[in-house]
Amino acid sequence: MAKFRRKNSILGTAVRGRGRPLSARAVALAVVPALAVGGAVGLVLVEGPAAPAVAPVVAADAPFTLVGHGHGHGRGMGQWGAYGYARGQGWSAERIVGHYYGGTTLETQADKRIGVRLIGLDGKDLAVHSDAGARVAGQEVAPGDAVHLTATPGGGANVVITKGCDGAVVWQGATDHPWVDPIDLDADRPANEHLKLCGGNAFRGSMGVALEGTVPRVVNFVDMEDYLLGVVPAESKAEWADTGGKEALRAQAIAARSYASAEKRYGYAETCDTQDCQVYDGSGKEDPRTTEAVRTTAGKVLVSGGQPVSAEFSSSTGGYTAGGVFSAVEDLGDALSPTHDWTQTLTAGDIAKAFGVGELHSVKVTSRNNLGADGGRVTGLEVVGSTGTVQATGNDARVKLGIKSDWFTIAEGLGAPAPVAPPAAPPAPGATPDPNPAPAPVPPSEIEKKYAEFGGPAGVLGGPLGPEMSMPDEAGRFRMFEHGAIVWTDATGAQVIDASVLKSTLPGTGSAG
Repeated sequence: MAKFRRKNSILGTAVRGRGRPLSARAVALAVVPALAVGGAVGLVLVEGPAAPAVAPVVAADAPFTLVGHGHGHGRGMGQWGAYGYARGQGWSAERIVGHYYGGTTLETQADKRIGVRLIGLDGKDLAVHSDAGARVAGQEVAPGDAVHLTATPGGGANVVITKGCDGAVVWQGATDHPWVDPIDLDADRPANEHLKLCGGNAFRGSMGVALEGTVPRVVNFVDMEDYLLGVVPAESKAEWADTGGKEALRAQAIAARSYASAEKRYGYAETCDTQDCQVYDGSGKEDPRTTEAVRTTAGKVLVSGGQPVSAEFSSSTGGYTAGGVFSAVEDLGDALSPTHDWTQTLTAGDIAKAFGVGELHSVKVTSRNNLGADGGRVTGLEVVGSTGTVQATGNDARVKLGIKSDWFTIAEGLGAPAPVAPPAAPPAPGATPDPNPAPAPVPPSEIEKKYAEFGGPAGVLGGPLGPEMSMPDEAGRFRMFEHGAIVWTDATGAQVIDASVLKSTLPGTGSAG
């Protein structure tokens, strides 16, 4: 059984019994002589309307189970859905993007170059070389020699050329053109002409530096089609082409091209290379299967109002897209996704810390978008704790809690137990034992057995008010219900106490003032 307890904190006016204050740890049943074993048996009683000043605080290790659908923000195309439609229904890339990006048309644009901020090099200078040589500040750079650029105010750079990345200085100077160019600026050049970061990735196109305020930035200025050769394998699975998913990769190329064409993020670059924009790994991880997807869709972009659209995409929609700029649509292709449905367990402490509310009192969904199963994606979440209440969106929860999507339900506890499997047949003589045998089912506790004996939620005790908890000094365990409690100790076993007994034992409890 999971070891977690719900305690109580006193909010506002003190709760009193017989005219004297009761402590927060003993709000209710102080003594039950008939069940005492070497001392008093303590319980916590939380009545309904009679004790509004008592607020339950969930123990930090209490588990909460989240059951959800999809992976990512769910807006626009679902990548697993695109794969499902390509593989399972034979959809073309054009049909796939038409399904997810309603209200757009597919047009062909002329090739152009794009600036990509390399986030991992923020605050650093540029150090780069090429097997075929390069050019900088009017200087020819020999094969293998490295160029070091340091951005200067006014849009220029200081330049140092060295033998290799760490060798002797060959030349140094300054330039108002802070770019290292490959020996040939045309698109689709061979790998030996690509510029390589010292100790890092290789990139097609030119590499340069800029200042954002006073902080250095490194930028890759690259032909759009060359750029996509590094995006599509980073954002999707090239191996899908081998299992009927070529059209999904082509759809990814169209979406990525459209997204990048709509980007205007910085004064010195249009986009970046991380998931905040779209992932770009340079040329070192290109794959022939995704290269084919880019080249067979060359120039194709999604357009609305004469302009390329920001064609967002995410891994898995869970079966229904989130809506937003593009109308929400059912995503039957997502059935193949490994995160079509998911379950994740967090503790009360995890949730409280993520939202900064002290000790957790409660967490509940307050609104949904009414699209798909379970009422749809969460649009409102209320988290109440000892230091305050936070109203959040489902996307806030996705980010703060590190869960897969904003489409989820949340409930205290470890969720429904798995069905009990029949006992396994004994191993054959000489067989190797299973190194990972299935765990044995957890038997019900004595309190759970007694509760079932009295009819469960439909019986005289009514529904539970919380999980089983330990008594003071671990003298036993108890659980509160709508109309009473069940107490268990080694000496007495499980005993039922109805509400009238509790009230007679504690006359005067529940009055505030």
